[in-house]
Amino acid sequence: MHALGNDFSHSLRALWKSPRFTLAVILTLAVGIASNSIIFNVTSAVFVHPLRYPDSSRLVYVSQSYPGFPQGGGQFSYPTYKDMLEGTHSFDSLAAYQEQGPVAITDGGQAVRMSVTYCTPNYFTLLGTGTALGRVFHVSEDRYGSGDAVVVLSFRFWQRQFSGDRQIVGRTIHLNERPFTVIGVTEEDFRDSLYEQEHGEEGNAWIPLGLAFTMTGFSSPTDRGGTTNLWAIGHLKPGVSVSDARAELAAFGKTLEQTHPDTFRGFGLVGRSLTDQLLGEFYSPAWVLAGASAFLLLIGCANVGNLLLARLLSRQRELGVRAALGASPGRLARHLLAENFLLLAFSSILGVAFASKGTSALRNWAALHLPTVVRFEARPGAILAAIGITLITGALFGVAPALVGARVDLREALSQAGRQGQSLSRRKSQKVLVVAEVALALVLLAGSGLLLESFRRLASTNLGFNTHNLLTLRLDLRSARYTEPAARARFAKTVVDTLQTLPGVDSVTLWGPSMLGRATWVFIGYPEGRQPDDASARLMMGRHSVNPGALKNLEIPLIRGREPSWQDTLDSPYVAVISESVAKKLWPGQDPVGKRMIGIRGNTPWITVIGVARDARQAQRFDVNDAAAGIRPLGLGPQYDAYFPYTQRPNQGMTLAIRTSADIAGISKEIRATVLSLDSTLPVYDLELLDQRLEAQVAPLRTMAVISSAYAVLALFLAAFGLFAVLAHDVGQRTQEIGIRMALGARPGSVLALVLREGMLLTVLGLVVGGLGALAASRLMGALLYGVSPMEPIVYVSIAVLLAGVALLACWIPARRAMLLDPLAALRQE
Repeated sequence: MHALGNDFSHSLRALWKSPRFTLAVILTLAVGIASNSIIFNVTSAVFVHPLRYPDSSRLVYVSQSYPGFPQGGGQFSYPTYKDMLEGTHSFDSLAAYQEQGPVAITDGGQAVRMSVTYCTPNYFTLLGTGTALGRVFHVSEDRYGSGDAVVVLSFRFWQRQFSGDRQIVGRTIHLNERPFTVIGVTEEDFRDSLYEQEHGEEGNAWIPLGLAFTMTGFSSPTDRGGTTNLWAIGHLKPGVSVSDARAELAAFGKTLEQTHPDTFRGFGLVGRSLTDQLLGEFYSPAWVLAGASAFLLLIGCANVGNLLLARLLSRQRELGVRAALGASPGRLARHLLAENFLLLAFSSILGVAFASKGTSALRNWAALHLPTVVRFEARPGAILAAIGITLITGALFGVAPALVGARVDLREALSQAGRQGQSLSRRKSQKVLVVAEVALALVLLAGSGLLLESFRRLASTNLGFNTHNLLTLRLDLRSARYTEPAARARFAKTVVDTLQTLPGVDSVTLWGPSMLGRATWVFIGYPEGRQPDDASARLMMGRHSVNPGALKNLEIPLIRGREPSWQDTLDSPYVAVISESVAKKLWPGQDPVGKRMIGIRGNTPWITVIGVARDARQAQRFDVNDAAAGIRPLGLGPQYDAYFPYTQRPNQGMTLAIRTSADIAGISKEIRATVLSLDSTLPVYDLELLDQRLEAQVAPLRTMAVISSAYAVLALFLAAFGLFAVLAHDVGQRTQEIGIRMALGARPGSVLALVLREGMLLTVLGLVVGGLGALAASRLMGALLYGVSPMEPIVYVSIAVLLAGVALLACWIPARRAMLLDPLAALRQE
């Protein structure tokens, strides 16, 4: 122990005398510990810690697949849900739910918007929530058409809207002007993550599914095809796996397609682990960040290994003297290992400090930008794991130099040439580490480059219409006064005409159900003269209900035909304007104006094409959740859209897009006041400039690009530093050799070329190895890329040129030093 204490004391003094070396090693390892600690917290939140719901690994999310979208995610009808209850055997409980728009609390003065989920009573049981007050639904309260008008409130909404009034249970409130009795308030910590994921906000209340048709007009108890608005979650029976349930649902979907061809042709049922459904969108980003962090750690440790080798080579005389005075190889090894241990200990302390600050900042960011299903917390286990991995990796890179350095050849170590002879056998190790650093840096830079290029293309995508100065808001016509479609059509015309008269309003566009949002309705149809069972004839289009002049207002060019008019009513033949891609797909080489199409389900009328418009991208361009489910971004490929007159397709949910040059805050107040003057029971919500909405949509990809770029920049710096350190040390070791070359007539330019050639050869080798690794690793990022191939040539060429340029600069400094050597001084150097 006394000898070990002496080793630590001597090592501490030795490190103190080499501050640049000591600081470089400590900072490099500390960055590795901090980055891995932060990423371990992220991956722990995504992969390790289960959902908040009990027995969450046994919960399955059930959805419907669409033609061309076999991954699922679509909604099914209530009769289909009843069929699943009777015809499937994988679940001991299967709950259905619907999220068809908010409702308005119409008591008192101004209406208050309340987000609602319509669900079966076992929904609460499966998600494992009790109540802070009252109770949840009974089965007897969930009867279609005759169910009790009851509602359960969320704890947060109860506190916010009703000031935590404990007498709320039993109180009557009016929702969309209909009386409801509050029967309970959920537990404080319950969050409906399914609603939050779909709508980006917390759920406020739950109503029995049996009342959904009365409240929304959707989820009819008898209509199999026209009202597909349900999802389901099921709890697996003992002994049944998720894959078993998925297979049974797929087979049962085939059965429904055969028994109900008019309404289920081309559709199917898809099962997915609820954990995958809620967290799947984070899998790819978490893996990318974990890989980047691991690569950065390896580059850092390779740098540390190089620094230790360089320090070892410069200490050969010292070690030789100690060996000559009687120090055994074990004694020398123990001394070198003591130095490495001190470096790792100091790095751990600094790394934990960095990790604490970084984790705190990331936790604050996550609270604002990530859904609550991701429980991002500072977990001590993650920090300890990061320290352990970093210490093990760092030790592996440090033990080898220590063991090699303990074997000292006294004659070579103490001779004049010993310094160079010894280095010849060990410079190869340094060069291998440099090649590895360059290769790993290229992988990180390539990944970052792909994300940046993806973000650039996403942000610069031509949407095909003018988004500037376009203020969007949403309304929901779900109260009793708008039950009839004609009533909704009359209100739509009134609100458009009234808003159009406001000062500063250039145009008012009615768009249903949303604009560049997740709420995208579809129309699946086929042209007249083709058969519905012909898969090549069917086409899924985005369905938009618009007012006259909508396309002109948005500056979507009309190629031929006319736009819808107010005279296109429910009593006149159904019409539509189609996008150019639909025309080419359904009627190639023909003029589609005057042609007819019909929905694949039997309850839809024939629709006459009255116009053809240029393609435009109204759907949300990029959604991480869709990408995780394997659904290609809707902004890619042909844009299949159909524009119907709102008077013939009067959706309950509508978006108004108002082109204005007025002050946004002022015009927003006027718009709210105007709508409320027409109907005080209608909350105006989701009021935002369309350009701001677009910015929010690219935020996830921007965040990934920024984080990966930060890792890539660090990797680039570390790789350049490693290359510089090796060449600088090499020049120092070869001083006499270079002096002899110059004394024999070698020109400074040839010396410069000699060093540059050696450095760039290592760089080229690293680029080749790294290029192969980058091609393999980039395939894991496919879900995060928008319009960019994982093998995008321009990205790889640009990154290779950048890395080569930085490497050239790193080589130039020691090469110039070698070129400027004084031959006589070099020959006299001891």
